[in-house]
Formats: sequence, C-alpha cells, structure tokens
Amino acid sequence: MARIGKADVNRALDHVAKSLVTAGGADGRISRADVKKALPTLSTAEKKLADIFFKFVDHRDFKAGATVTKKDIDRAVAYAKQSMVAKYDLNTNGLSKDEIAKMSITGQRAVDLAKALKSAGAAAAAAE
Repeated sequence: MARIGKADVNRALDHVAKSLVTAGGADGRISRADVKKALPTLSTAEKKLADIFFKFVDHRDFKAGATVTKKDIDRAVAYAKQSMVAKYDLNTNGLSKDEIAKMSITGQRAVDLAKALKSAGAAAAAAE
C-alpha cells in the first residue's frame, strides 16, 4: 500500500465537517437527529467518518443540554488534524500502513475517506 499524505486526510476531515455543518441547517446547531437524517445521503466512507466524528465532537462538548455548533466542529477538526493525524506521521513523508494502524478509529476512518476521495478524483480525471 502506498503512503497517504496528511493533506489528503486533512481534506477528508474538512469534507466531513462541512457535511455535518450543512446537515445542521440554517439554525447553526447540529443535532443527533440532523446527523442521523443526513447519513443515508453520504457515501459509505463519508458515513463512517461522519458518524464517528460527530460522536467525538458531541462527547468533547459534554455539558448536559449543550448543542454542537460550527465552532465546536471547527475546534474538533483542528484537534483531529494535530492529534489524530499529524502526530502519527513521525517521519513527515505521509502515513504508512504501520502508522495508520496505530491511529484511533476516527483517524483510520479519515484515512479511509481520504483514499476514497482520492480514488474518486482519479477515476473522474480518467473519465475525461
């Protein structure tokens, strides 16, 4: 397996964050119901990351009755980029199979989505 760049994984996190914020609608709040409603509209890789990432964000915002907002999502994405992705690329040459295996499930799902997005982009370019 070829290495995958941190930038690709970070783009996958940004992609899912945007999907979650969109699912929340105009009120600026993202609820579990909003996410549950949006999940069927996503691809398999997007769905897996969106589900686990939203649970991660919701858990970080642990106060009773607290709502998840774009600000919470943005903060969680920044944390994930640093602590769930960059931290594992020890030699700064992309994430290897061994480095990915050491990542959290959320980080691994981000890698899966990055690969899916990358292959979809390659397939689209080949079709043109």
